[in-house]
Amino acid sequence: MHAAGSGERAAVTPASPGSRVRQVTTKYGGHPHWEFDTVLTVTDDMGSWLFMPTGSTMVRPGRVITTRVASITLVPHTDPYVATFHAVEDDPTRLLRWRLYVDMTTPAVWERPDLVTMLDLDLDVVRTVDGTVELLDEDELAEHRVTLGYPDDVVALAEQSAADVVRAVSAGTEP
Repeated sequence: MHAAGSGERAAVTPASPGSRVRQVTTKYGGHPHWEFDTVLTVTDDMGSWLFMPTGSTMVRPGRVITTRVASITLVPHTDPYVATFHAVEDDPTRLLRWRLYVDMTTPAVWERPDLVTMLDLDLDVVRTVDGTVELLDEDELAEHRVTLGYPDDVVALAEQSAADVVRAVSAGTEP
């Protein structure tokens, strides 16, 4: 497991606004998942807001994506999710389905001022361009519970976080 699950650590302050920040997400057991560069816009009461411009590169094993629209991701101070808001209006292809994509994760850990890490817990909550709220990847969580050996507390964290986020997004609760 990555640092989010490892005992006490000294607090690291995120980079200053305008600085590059690498976001690294792993799967349980240290398996690589997504990595990409962002720019810190601000840190406020909700967390740190990371901007990714159109044309950015996202990489995971076996897949490379070039983003079609700009996005901004909220990395909360302590909550077990990251929420990405997509500028879907800027997608000339109109293929991007999600206005909001929320990944259930362990709470993020700032390893260094320019590096934030978290463990992806499979479940995702999305708000589509037509306003529909959906919970995704319940099958993936069930599969990984067996194949990656998720402990019960990890599954409970993912499920509770997803339920909380579905309620908040459905109610239009900020952010």
